Amino acid sequence: MTDVVNPRICAAFDIGTNSVKLLVADLADGVRMLYEETIVTRLGAGMLPNNPRLWESPMHRTIEALRSLAAKATELGAEERTSAVGTAALREAANRDEFVRRLRDACGLNVRVISGEEEARLSFMAVMLDPQWRNRGALMVIDIGGGSTEIITGTVGASAPLQRTSVPMGAVKLTERFIHADPPAVKELAAATTAVNNAFSEVNLPSPGDFTVVGVGGTVTNVAAIARGRFCAPDELHGTVVSQEQIEQVMQLLEGCGLDERKTLPGLDPRRADIIVGGVILLNMALGSTGYGKLEVSTRGLRWGVLYDSFLN
Repeated sequence: MTDVVNPRICAAFDIGTNSVKLLVADLADGVRMLYEETIVTRLGAGMLPNNPRLWESPMHRTIEALRSLAAKATELGAEERTSAVGTAALREAANRDEFVRRLRDACGLNVRVISGEEEARLSFMAVMLDPQWRNRGALMVIDIGGGSTEIITGTVGASAPLQRTSVPMGAVKLTERFIHADPPAVKELAAATTAVNNAFSEVNLPSPGDFTVVGVGGTVTNVAAIARGRFCAPDELHGTVVSQEQIEQVMQLLEGCGLDERKTLPGLDPRRADIIVGGVILLNMALGSTGYGKLEVSTRGLRWGVLYDSFLN
């Protein structure tokens, strides 16, 4: 196939703590998704609170993954219309400039490391402009990442969210700090839960009202699939409802499972098996802190907000 640049075709890259994601879409008439891919690279693996540096192995595998994704975007015609953002791991890393330079040299991809506020704005935009929710009025978005958890509230059509709350804990970070035994030890789960509870107790959220709560990120989609007991395609999960009770049931199921058993659980992506317990602790606490008993699932996270903001605004 010959690579042809097409001015209607655009690509958005999301470089996160746990994974890198690519979205390629045709904007000729609305937004038609052409290609999506997620590669787990654990860019933020091993980063220490007192020495937040990216390690060589995670940097190398992330650059190689992005090299292949950039080649795919070029193949589909998006070479000249790409936008790439980096989130928590790159925000925190003392050597992020080295990574950004090496990535640019490897595949020509220019990465914009965004603030937590900008990440929240783009994640909210991804939900606000989605046909599933763009007529809902007030939205509350819960975004569970690898390095941080965001709760964003706002009104559909507004130029910016009303409020953004960030907890500097994500599924990767919480797992590395607290959960080491296989299966997780009771004291580890208690320590992780206490840490998350303390973090959320310090945030101020709006009182429950007329918000539609929407969850984004791999933790949310995997919990929804586990609750259904089978693998589900993204379009099947998009817009479905998950209750607090279902989240707690999934947590009880995971607590007694070792890593090998988690990898075989129906609905769970095996690539996420080692961090799913930490992710579910965060999701359960985040939803509980809002005062709502359920959320709707979005399978279209930050990369969609990047696409909308870069090429449709």
